[in-house]
Amino acid sequence: MTVTRMSLIGVLLFVGCATAPAPVARISFPVDEYAHLNSTGVAVVKGQAFLKTRGGEVKTAAGSDVVLNPATSYSQQWYEVDYVGGKTLGDPDPRISSYILKTMADAEGRFTFRNVPSGDYYLVTKVVWDAPTRLGLTPQGGTIAKLITVKDGDELEIVLTK
Repeated sequence: MTVTRMSLIGVLLFVGCATAPAPVARISFPVDEYAHLNSTGVAVVKGQAFLKTRGGEVKTAAGSDVVLNPATSYSQQWYEVDYVGGKTLGDPDPRISSYILKTMADAEGRFTFRNVPSGDYYLVTKVVWDAPTRLGLTPQGGTIAKLITVKDGDELEIVLTK
């Protein structure tokens, strides 16, 4: 079977016009769940975030935001649908920002949170780098997340990787 140049161009145009799937709708923001979260604490959560390349090279989360997101039905939806399932969710409710703790990883991917309230959290960051390919530089890596439990007075040391 012979494919003509014109039919190949038509196929490429058709494929190029395909759009990304619509984001999955988020559940309603669970105000009651967030109202019952502890707001003060004395725990410390620290650690290091990194990924290894296929060749064994370590890439850290240097300069990336590291987030402690309280574990609720709202954040569990993100974890299951987006992080594990690979589907995009719609924009988050802006009220979530007042419940999230955020810090920045240093050059070695190390991070520290102080005065963390007790509870369950999704610890989340990104480790991204560019790798050379035949088509130029291509982003590699991605988001890494882990469910952790913090108890009042804890000093946790977490390794965040896949």
